[in-house]
Order: sequence, then structure tokens, then C-alpha cells
Amino acid sequence: MGAFIKAISYYLPEKILNNEELSRIFPEYTPEEIFRRTGIKERRIAADDEIPSDSAVIATEQFFAQHSFCKKEDIDFLIFTTEMVDRRGPATACILQNKMGLPTTIGAIDIPMGCSGFIYGLLVANSLISSKAAKNILFLTGDAATKVIHPQDHELRMLFGDAMAVTLIGESDSTDIGSFVIGTDGSGAPNLIVEGCCGAEKPTREWLDKYSEAGGMAYGMLGMKGTEILNFSLKKVPPMVKELLEKEKLTMEDIDLFVFHQASGFILEVLRRKMKIPKEKFFTNLEYLGNTVAATIPIALCDAMKAGKAKKGDKVLIAGFGIGYSWGATILTI
Repeated sequence: MGAFIKAISYYLPEKILNNEELSRIFPEYTPEEIFRRTGIKERRIAADDEIPSDSAVIATEQFFAQHSFCKKEDIDFLIFTTEMVDRRGPATACILQNKMGLPTTIGAIDIPMGCSGFIYGLLVANSLISSKAAKNILFLTGDAATKVIHPQDHELRMLFGDAMAVTLIGESDSTDIGSFVIGTDGSGAPNLIVEGCCGAEKPTREWLDKYSEAGGMAYGMLGMKGTEILNFSLKKVPPMVKELLEKEKLTMEDIDLFVFHQASGFILEVLRRKMKIPKEKFFTNLEYLGNTVAATIPIALCDAMKAGKAKKGDKVLIAGFGIGYSWGATILTI
């Protein structure tokens, strides 16, 4: 017994931050320069009072409205993957079970992961189904990275957007989700990190006063060393893909489409060239979304299928990499 992705949908906040508006905030950068640096023209921004669990409820209601073949009572497990959980306890997934009106017979867990979160959650879902612990898993992935970005941090405001994806994973008689290759290197954590939050660094009164002009940065503040993230991506992603292909006894030519975490247009293009992946087999969609962290891969998969770029029977290699450092990849058969 294997597992497969039955359906994907996603929710985007209404507010749009485009390059023209960013250029007015940061006049040293033209809209064209912002696009050249990032590959992004606009990104979605969650409302001031909207956190990822709110987005998850909206996204799930939309999912069930769009996919009538699945009912809430069919769900027997919920996985919520985000780096912005509601509280230290209880698990946000437990709260979502009640808010979404899902059966009390389900299992519900949080996986607080970012850029590689979809891969890790997919691994867990695949394992749950393979072990017959679940049959239909509702897998939610999304963040609100814009809430931890300082208003004057031009680099991060250019990159990140907010979104929530919903993926339904169910039983399959075939192996539609292949082997996994994963890795972790916590020594890279300081290069992409949210400071001033949680147990290790509590948001003190001094912290809130220091960033009062930014709403106190109540959720913490994201810091990134861009060069280090680029170097990490170039070091880890190509050998990860090579290892996965060897594990599956496949070649690059056997893969119909590559869908990577939509980190930035620059990183993706450097990786594509380094790995000699043809443009027509390399899917990107961050131009009008930005980097939506854990939601980038399922949103890109959804858009690729809608556009006919990923068709039934195709082999799609998906790879996540970033904050942690953490990375992972697998191959899907559509």
C-alpha cells in the first residue's frame, strides 16, 4: 500500500505588495531592479490580524468547496506545517480540528518546519498511510513570513509573501510517492533565523520598545545572510538530487518536471544552470507570489498541473531546502 496526492488547492491573502509600491518605499531600487534581483513582481500579504491558523481555516473551507469528492468526515489525520504555530501548547493542529469541524477520531500534529516543510510533512503522511495508521490525510502548509520582517528590511520584503496550501493525501495501490532523501545541518541556523521570540529569546519590554515603530515585532524578527543561503543551496541541492536519482535508479532525463522550493528567482536560476536542467522542465511560479516558505512546493505543483506542465504519468522531482538548515526531496508520479 502506497500513498498519492489526491488534490491540492491554495489560499492567497487579498492584499498585494507589488514592485512599484516597494520602489516608493525604497527609492534606491526601481521596480525593474527589484524584479531582476528576485524574479518577483508582487507578493501577497496577510492582514494585520490574520495568522497562519486563520489562513488554514479559510484554505480548508475553500478546498472542500472545490473538491466535493472528499468530505470532512473522510479525514482521519491532520498535519499542520508552519513555523508560526499559535501557542507553545496545545498543538495548533488540535485547535484546527475543532475550528474546521473535523471528526474527533482524527490524529492531529504540528510540524514546525519552513522551506523543506512540505517534503518532511509528505514523508510523515506517506509513512502514516503505508503503516495503515491513516487513509486520508489533510496536509496544510503555510506561513506568514511578512509578520516577522522589519518594515525597513528591503531584501526580505522583496522576497517573501504569505499563503496557505491544502494537500489531500490518500491510499494508492501503486508507489506514487517515491523514496526520500533528507538532511539537516543546524550549524547553519543563524543564517536564516527568527529572533526575539519563544523560549530561547523572549520578546522583552526592551525588545518591543526598540521596534515600536514596527509594531513591536511581536512575532519576532527574521534575519537572513543571503550569501550564506545561496552557498548552502548550491552545496546541498545538486548532490541531494543526484543521490535521490541513484536511489530510484533514474537519470535526469527520466524526470519530466523539476519543482523546487521557490526561494528566489536568482537562486533557482543558478541551480537550474548548475544542474543543466532544461528550462522547459524546470517550473517556477514565484513571479506573482514571492517566497511563501512551506507553501511554495504544493502551490507550484498545483499551478504546474493546471498549466498542463505536470500530466498524468509524469515523474516530478520536488525538492525543499533552506531554514534550519534543512533539505529534502522525493519523486512523485502524477
